[in-house]
Amino acid sequence: MNNKEEIHIKEDKEIRDLLIKESIIQDPRVIRCGKWSNKEGFVRTNQYHKPYITFCGKYECRVCRRKLINTQRKKHYSNNIEFINRNGQVLLFTLTIHHTVKDKLSSLYDGFQKSIGNLKRSRGWRKIKGITNYQFHYNSIELTERNNGYHLHNHMTVGVMNDVSLSTVEDILFDSWLKETSKIGLGKISRKWINVRDVTKTVGGHSDSSGDKSIEQLSETPGTLEWWERKYKETYEHPSSQFRKKKLKEIGNEIKTINTTFWGRLKRGRIWKKVCSELIHINSSKT
Repeated sequence: MNNKEEIHIKEDKEIRDLLIKESIIQDPRVIRCGKWSNKEGFVRTNQYHKPYITFCGKYECRVCRRKLINTQRKKHYSNNIEFINRNGQVLLFTLTIHHTVKDKLSSLYDGFQKSIGNLKRSRGWRKIKGITNYQFHYNSIELTERNNGYHLHNHMTVGVMNDVSLSTVEDILFDSWLKETSKIGLGKISRKWINVRDVTKTVGGHSDSSGDKSIEQLSETPGTLEWWERKYKETYEHPSSQFRKKKLKEIGNEIKTINTTFWGRLKRGRIWKKVCSELIHINSSKT
């Protein structure tokens, strides 16, 4: 572990412990994370059990989230490299929805997830799979914040074998996405919000960071959970800042809202593969 990694891990622990101290995080498993269990050791059935440190393995915990994201990125990297070496092509689909400052995150997220599910059952999706000789995909749903409210988008990495026109794929994707989001009542979708790119040459080295962002990249992106967490720590450590108490409450509420909305339902990092004309998923561990 180098000095930079040690600094990042130290920050993760400080942020997690601060959020627990201020009751922003109240999950018992996260509260116990990083603490010793069986400190004194004990003997059961003539066997000595050593003390050990417990880890919660939850995304709500920044320390464990780093481990989970790093594992996910490595898994995606290995999958993509193996696929590219078999002459596969990796595309990146970007999907987003209309939103305003009045929209609640929970409502937007529910509609967004339903639209993604309906898209994957649509005729347009089947057409895309057919013309591209689709092999796999995985989602990376990201939340940022803009002047007009919560901005949800999905960077979907898709592995295909056929070299087809990206504009053709984009046209089919847009028509299907517009239809499915309209059914849910998410408002009109702009054509420029939908994008299909070939990332075969960059995805292997993570230089195309849209699909899988690290904790550091997310911490620099306004509106992400990681950004709000760092903002909370910075505000807390400046007691002389104006309206500090109000700011901490507002930031804390944003963190609670994101944790409540996402981590109980989001299945991050699953790679869906085509096998015998059927989709199966790997990495079935629920997070």
